[in-house]
Amino acid sequence: MVLPAGKCCALGGVPVAATLALADGRLFGNPQVVWVDGDLLPNTRVEHDVPEFGKSPQIVSFFGTRIVVRRADGSLLTTSVSPYPSMLFEFVNDNVQRWEDAVRLCRFVHSDSLWATLAAMAVRGLHLDTAEIALAAIDEVDKLHYILYMKDIPSEKGRMAELALYRRDLESAEQILLHASPPLTYRAIKMNVRLCRWERALELACQHSKHVDTVLWYRQKFLTAHERTETIQRFVKLNKETDINEDEIKARKAKEKSDEVARYGGGAPAEAKA
Repeated sequence: MVLPAGKCCALGGVPVAATLALADGRLFGNPQVVWVDGDLLPNTRVEHDVPEFGKSPQIVSFFGTRIVVRRADGSLLTTSVSPYPSMLFEFVNDNVQRWEDAVRLCRFVHSDSLWATLAAMAVRGLHLDTAEIALAAIDEVDKLHYILYMKDIPSEKGRMAELALYRRDLESAEQILLHASPPLTYRAIKMNVRLCRWERALELACQHSKHVDTVLWYRQKFLTAHERTETIQRFVKLNKETDINEDEIKARKAKEKSDEVARYGGGAPAEAKA
């Protein structure tokens, strides 16, 4: 059973006030992080052994630091948890987002579980500066590099798409890019290339009549690097029909990036970031 503390705010339709889960004689703190980044869940989890609750207990109320649980025999027991998660969620809610205060709290408490919780909240809220600080504090180097990559994307839709991809929601990420105004077609194609979804990347390129040669070029590089030969018949056919000019492809890629920067502002992204 999962129950939030006090008043909840919304996080993609999921309650994100400080929450607890009660299972197998243990209280688990902050289980809602799984909806943002399941990899962070072990870091955010704070477990409390509560064997006195017996079998089939139910959380009756959770407010502040106090939890009231009903045992199977109907009796009520009270226990308490750390006040810091609730304080963190008070700093970051729908009405007031005090990210700097949240960072100061984590620095004061010096708890990896609190930092990980803040990281998940900041990623979902697209407050990438805070996410960068929090992930660095818990040495999540790979996630930190991805956040830095996201920060260099000039368009908000591009960042939102990468956030969806971070959450492993590939379909949403692609739709965000394709429904942007104007559509970020090249980013959608390149995202599928990055994920080695070659047939989908080629389908998008053919559908929009652009970057077909780009997809073929990336596919050839991939096969060469892995010492493999082409087995997808559509690629075999298009390779025979398409003139692949590496210089033209690179020039077109550079133009796509510069056009995106011109439309949305921000510094020009580096070659490896698009």
